[in-house]
Amino acid sequence: MTKYKYIDGDDIGLNIELSFLNNDEISLKEINQNVSQTISKITNFLILKEQEIIFSGADGVICKGEDFNLTELIDFIRLLNSNLTFSFGSGNCLKDSYIALRYAKSIGKNIGVVFENDEFKSIEGILMKNE
Repeated sequence: MTKYKYIDGDDIGLNIELSFLNNDEISLKEINQNVSQTISKITNFLILKEQEIIFSGADGVICKGEDFNLTELIDFIRLLNSNLTFSFGSGNCLKDSYIALRYAKSIGKNIGVVFENDEFKSIEGILMKNE
């Protein structure tokens, strides 16, 4: 069955804002480079998992495809960059993946959530947040 996944950076906009407020051009460039590289790696991972990429840019990726072990996804993302965290939502349609993502961000970020049959299931992964 086709599932949608929406991966989105946590607090990246706030880090960008802080760079502006601190008048820190170097930090702004570093954020841009880190986010771009991380999004590219996440996109490539999803392609290897035979997911169709719908959107890949800014600080997010949206894809669809057959379901796979989502613990692998959250663990892969956590290993990419220690300075950035991402949350994701998965569901049967775009709307459900968005609802799942918003739920993930509301309960603490840096996790995944599946929304199915009007229920939320947390995907915390093997690697914990600070490992």
